[in-house]
Amino acid sequence: MRIMSPTERAYVAAIIDGEGYIEFKQRERTRHDRPGKPVHTVWNIRLEVPQVDGRLIDYLMATTGEGVRDMKTYPNNDKWQDQHRWRVGYRGVYRILKQVEKYLIVKKEKAELVVNHYDKIFSKKVFGKGGFGVK
Repeated sequence: MRIMSPTERAYVAAIIDGEGYIEFKQRERTRHDRPGKPVHTVWNIRLEVPQVDGRLIDYLMATTGEGVRDMKTYPNNDKWQDQHRWRVGYRGVYRILKQVEKYLIVKKEKAELVVNHYDKIFSKKVFGKGGFGVK
């Protein structure tokens, strides 16, 4: 994780608002490797920004210190350009959104859901059930 300057935060927020995708939802996951194949509810939390110019993806990775890059290719369509994609998952999404949340406009509500979700989890781990270590 890297602490961004206010200018960097505003620019990253603009990119996320314009080009990005924030996923925050629960889904059912079947554990095929366990006896009885139990079904668990799991969270999917991710941030993705697709871009045909890889320089922007390089900038996002360097500026935030988070995420990975992958490529989406379109071998069956010559008219479509390959996409570079910046992908961040779970706590990495939280660390980025915590810094850029106040600059977001379009994706502000979704970002608030993610930040509030992790704030609750972290406050329970730090303070315990009784709060501030008091039982």
